[in-house]
Order: sequence, then structure tokens, then C-alpha cells
Amino acid sequence: MAYQYFGDVVTFDTTYRTNKYDMPFAPFTGVNHHMQSIQFGCALLQDETEVTFIWLFQTWLEAMGGRPPTSIITDQDLAMKGAIARVFPNTRHRLCLWHIKKKFVEKLSQVYYKKSKFKKDVKKCIWLTYKKEDFEERWMALMKENGLEGNEWLQQLYEIRDSWVPVYNRGTFFAGMNTTGRSEGVNSFFDAFVSSTTNLKEFVVKYDQALKRIMKRESDEDFESEHKFRIVKDNEFLLKHAAKVYTRNIFNKFKDEISEALNYKVEEMTNADGFQSFVVKSKVNELQKFTVTLDSQTYEGMCECQNFEFVGILCRHILKVFVRLDIDAIPDHFILPRWRQKANKFRIIDSEGLVHDDGKEESEALRLSHMCQESTKLACLAAPSYESYKIYIEAMNDLSEKLLKISSYVPPPINVCHEIDDLHSTERTQVLLLDPNISQTKGRKKDVKGKDATTHSGRLKSGIELALNKKKRKCNLCKGIGHDKRTCPENPMSKANKALEAEAQSSDSDQEMT
Repeated sequence: MAYQYFGDVVTFDTTYRTNKYDMPFAPFTGVNHHMQSIQFGCALLQDETEVTFIWLFQTWLEAMGGRPPTSIITDQDLAMKGAIARVFPNTRHRLCLWHIKKKFVEKLSQVYYKKSKFKKDVKKCIWLTYKKEDFEERWMALMKENGLEGNEWLQQLYEIRDSWVPVYNRGTFFAGMNTTGRSEGVNSFFDAFVSSTTNLKEFVVKYDQALKRIMKRESDEDFESEHKFRIVKDNEFLLKHAAKVYTRNIFNKFKDEISEALNYKVEEMTNADGFQSFVVKSKVNELQKFTVTLDSQTYEGMCECQNFEFVGILCRHILKVFVRLDIDAIPDHFILPRWRQKANKFRIIDSEGLVHDDGKEESEALRLSHMCQESTKLACLAAPSYESYKIYIEAMNDLSEKLLKISSYVPPPINVCHEIDDLHSTERTQVLLLDPNISQTKGRKKDVKGKDATTHSGRLKSGIELALNKKKRKCNLCKGIGHDKRTCPENPMSKANKALEAEAQSSDSDQEMT
């Protein structure tokens, strides 16, 4: 049910191992109304082939009621890409920008290094272009300026630019995400629950504990968002409205945008066919300007930066125009339901919100939850007196008879037994469950020593872990372990030896005094 409200954007990652079988842990991660990471399920994979990913995505899609996400972010894996194109043909698939930028250092170390001009120019080209034509023009100029026109890797990267460059994806809702960082954050979160020695039975228990921790974190933020007062001035009408509708974290992001609007000015204005066009310019950088188009009656429209389409929150440019037009409340079409307070109150279900006769698991789960709630309400009304209790039971019996007439449900047998004629006895059938094979995974480095040391799960070791695994010292004098020549007890000049001698002398002097 959480997926029905927050499943529009999903991040998927398989670069984490959490069990003794080296099976990749593949979480489906989303974002709730507090901008917190939430889980839509996970899988433990035997391998990372396209066939496996197709099975996984189809199974997960069935569990989620058959509704694919609007957008999905993954790393640059060909098998994963092929499976997504087949199972989610209408979903916008985007590659993790962090993984791609990381390869710049490996592939272009001669020009892409700390504080290099090329590195600064590439960042501006990727992040500060709001038109596709501007990006392509800047990219070509960069390649020519640095003599990289013939670089094969950059050519391949440019050919798939629509799958990783922000300007090509701003028109699709991604909740402001450009990377699979949330999936990797979930991986580190699960570090507190599972380890490389966890077996499958333990994993199920630990995963359930982790989900409870995620739900508690969401409930705590619900309380904070509902009861903590937002400090807003009386004349800040847009902020006052935002404080009523948005959760605390989304309100803070909205507040940041409206604060940045002070750095902009509205200059040119045109009116044609019922639409008003505004040019919003930066007071700091005159070259930075954005066109805002709004319907004169409904105030529907868009900005050139496409922040609302990408993040779901109004940008500073539209807010500046709203201030200019004396609009004191955020229009409803600019408020996404997923960012509202109590957006996660999907446990309160009404009959209008149920989908009928589509045969999907989603609807069955919703109907069951709704019926349980309604039955509980009636039971609470009937419990106080014996008379109401009798009415409730009689009505339930009548209802049961009616449902059995139209239902094809047949209760399953309690025990499945088979007879053994020779012994004239019965034995219960047993299913033998064996441990899975060790997974053959890709893209994970083995443990190495020194500064690049990693744990068995592929993460970097901390300083404490490195210190604990450090080879112990060996004394050249007594050949013992754990100390050196300077602190050796057999060295007459060592501090330890001197301390022993001082202690012996003090004990002798005490005896003489007695």
C-alpha cells in the first residue's frame, strides 16, 4: 500500500552482499513524504543475468499490483537495462550520475583531476544547463578545447546522454534524485542488522526488524511534522499556506526556494492567448535567466528550469512571479499529494478508493484491509451488551451463508499424508530445503590489505578494523609478541623493568621499616 502512494520513483541497486552465500541483496527503495528512504521489497539473487532480472522485476511488479513506477534509477548494467526495457517499457530509466562521474577520474585522469579547469567546466556543463541545445553545444566545445573529440569512452557516453544528463530528465518526476544513493544508504542501514555470516532464516527475521525500524522512524517524523510549529511571519502568506499542507522536511525545502527568490527579479512580461510569460533574471548573474509561463485564469504553467516536474516543489522563479502577482496561496495543481501531511494514512481506506473486478493482488489486499477495519468497528459497537452481541453474531452467520453461495473458495486440507501400504502407517510429507549455492557475482573487488582494505561485504574498513587486524609487533630481544625491544621486560633499560625495580625497592624499604 505504501507503493500505491510513493511508488512513482524507485531506485534499484545490487552492489551489496548480506549473507554467507554471497547472494546480492537487491532492495527496491523509494521516498516517502518526509524525504526518507522506504522499502518496496527486496530480493536475494543467485546471479546477475538478464534472465534473473526479468524474473525479479516481473515478480515484484505482480506483488505491487501490476502498476510500474514512473521512473527508476540504477547503475550502468547492461543486463539490468535490458530487463527494465522489457518489463517496464513505459518507465523512465535513468543511470546513476555518481557512478558515471566516478569513471571520469579513471578514464580521463590526464585532464580530470582536483581543481582542474576541465573538471569545473564539465560540472557546469552537466548541472547548469537547462536546455538540451545548450548542453550539446557546451559539450562539443569542451571536447574540442581539450582535444578529446576522438575519445571512444566519451563518445559512447554522449550517445546515451539522455539516460544520465540532468537536462534530459528534468521533465520526469524523480523526487529530486540523480543517483542510487538512497539504495546505498539503505545498504549501510542494513549493516546494523545483517552481516556476511547471516543465513537465510536469520535474514528474514533481521529484515523484518529493519522494516520496523524504518516504520518507527517514519512515525516519529509524522509526530514532529504534525505537532512542531513552523516559525513564519504574519505577512509571509505563501509560507503560511505551505506550513499547513506540507510535511516538515518538504516545507523546509519550499522555504529555501522562496528565500532564494529574493535574489531574482521579474523584468519582461508578455500576454498572448490567455498565457502570461515572464523572464526571471538573477540579480547576481545577469546571464542566468528563466522563462515562466502561466495561465492567466488558473495559474497553471511551468518554468524553464523544470524544478517542479523533477522534484515536485515549486521553484524560486515561479514563486518570484507569484509574489509579483500577489498570489497568497499555492494553487492546488502545484501541491503533490505525496508531499502532503498525512500522505501515508493509507491504512484508513474507504470503499471509493478500492479498485473493483480487476483481479489483481493489489485490490485484494486493499479490500481485505478495508473489511477488517469495518468488522472491527462493528465488533466494538456490539461488544458492550449481550443483546447487541447476539445481533452481530446472527448477522455474521447470515452473511457467511450468502458469501459461501457465491464464493468458490474451498478450505485446504489440514494435513497432507500419504499411506505406505507395506508398513500400514501414514507419514507427513516433508520438503527438504537446502542452502543455496554461493553466488557468482560481478563488479565486486576482493579483500585487499592496506589502505584499500575492504570487508567481506565490499565496504571500506574503518580505522578501528584496520588497527585490530594489524600485524602485532615482535620483540627482537625475547622474540615475544605484543611489545618491542624498548618495552621488553628482559631489557634492563626498559621502562617496565625500571618500574619493577622501583616497586621491589619500595617493598624492601617497607619491610625494613616494619
